Amino acid sequence: MIRTRLLILTTVAILWWGTLLCGQVSTVLHEDRGTLRVPRTGNDCALQTESFPLKTQRLKVIETNGAVLFTSGMTIDADGAPNAYGPHNRGLDYTANARGAHGWVALVTNQNGRPLIQRSGPYRGYYISTTSLQQGNVRDVRSPKKYIDATRVSYISLPLDFARRFDISLGDLAVVVNHANGRSAYAIFADVGPKGRIGEGSIALAKALGIPANPRHDSAPDGVTYLIFPGSAPDSKSDISARTVKSSAAQLYRRWGGARKLRACELPLTSSEK
Repeated sequence: MIRTRLLILTTVAILWWGTLLCGQVSTVLHEDRGTLRVPRTGNDCALQTESFPLKTQRLKVIETNGAVLFTSGMTIDADGAPNAYGPHNRGLDYTANARGAHGWVALVTNQNGRPLIQRSGPYRGYYISTTSLQQGNVRDVRSPKKYIDATRVSYISLPLDFARRFDISLGDLAVVVNHANGRSAYAIFADVGPKGRIGEGSIALAKALGIPANPRHDSAPDGVTYLIFPGSAPDSKSDISARTVKSSAAQLYRRWGGARKLRACELPLTSSEK
């Protein structure tokens, strides 16, 4: 009888401890599953990498969370400044840089293909320099105010085939970082550059980044990162200014994840692939 009672008590104790242990294991598993279901933070990057052909190299491009990211150098663009070009090379840049294979490409010309000259104003005697992006509230194509002034507005220039490949449109916003000194600036895609070359910014952008900004001879050979937001161009292309570019791009950058996220996304990025 005593042995029977001991056997019953032992069985009950085993069952009780087994139930307790199972409950603890079940709780741990439930907590583990809950941990696995925690969503990623906004600083994580979903990366898609592509190699884009340029004239002398291949550029590594990252598409991440609705943005396009690459690193290259920066040459200086004077287009759109009212004193960018003038007869006898007296503008900010060499007049030859306003010509392409088939004639003038960055100036307002007459019906004979000759560049028009400003007849009044502080830059009387200079040519009228253009940008691909134009101020929608200025109708006269002969007015220097119709174009994005490189000395006042931070903008980037991209080759057309690159922009088309990554669905980037004129007016889309960007963040540009100079890794040589850690400075960053907001910018707008305002000009189309030559095919096969990439990494070009306005005089104002270069100054904001602490890069020497003379279009005739200055540049940054590498170490400049461009983060572009396709589809971010404002509906209205009127009154594009340094203030409107900065405020719009800053809001967009914060929503995207900001500097911390950019650093995380840059980890696999090298400047180029030969």
